[in-house]
Amino acid sequence: MGASIVGTGLSAAFGPSKEYGGDYGNVTKTMDAAYDAIQGAVGFIPGYGQAVAGLMALNKGLSNVFGSTSGNTLQDAILGSAFMPAPVKWLNMAGKSTSRSVHN
Repeated sequence: MGASIVGTGLSAAFGPSKEYGGDYGNVTKTMDAAYDAIQGAVGFIPGYGQAVAGLMALNKGLSNVFGSTSGNTLQDAILGSAFMPAPVKWLNMAGKSTSRSVHN
């Protein structure tokens, strides 16, 4: 339960992924919506299911702690989704510059 509270608090503090505004933002939004649906369903399973749902909330909350990419490539959109463990997202955006559009 503590992981769920921390994850939800981090999500509220850092807001949605910046990938949502990119050219492939719809990919990230769709993947995150599926992640949220799975998290909600798993949360109804007593015991282990609730623990897994809490860890999923924590992962999603931690994923934006160090920022996001622009989401202008399909790779960034996929790696920026909540399905990826937070460290994968952090590694993907480490040292990258964001762009307004890949069409510039």
